[in-house]
Amino acid sequence: MAAIDKIYGTNHEYDEFRTWIYEHRKSYLKYFYPQNQGYERKEPRPICNMPLKADQWLFQNCPLLWVRERILEQYDGEP
Repeated sequence: MAAIDKIYGTNHEYDEFRTWIYEHRKSYLKYFYPQNQGYERKEPRPICNMPLKADQWLFQNCPLLWVRERILEQYDGEP
């Protein structure tokens, strides 16, 4: 089930989401995959793998629509 909990996105979305997490919930940074700077990756790429509690918090608090849409998709509704 681990793969379904991953949030995928572009390198730009990775930066956008990681910046928002850094500003609002630094403890969630540990769930992010490393940014491979200087290496072109196929997109979308896995950005992070959050536990259920983090997904619930993100769904209620994250202003990034694409993050909330991915959470809705992975849980087939609200987490």
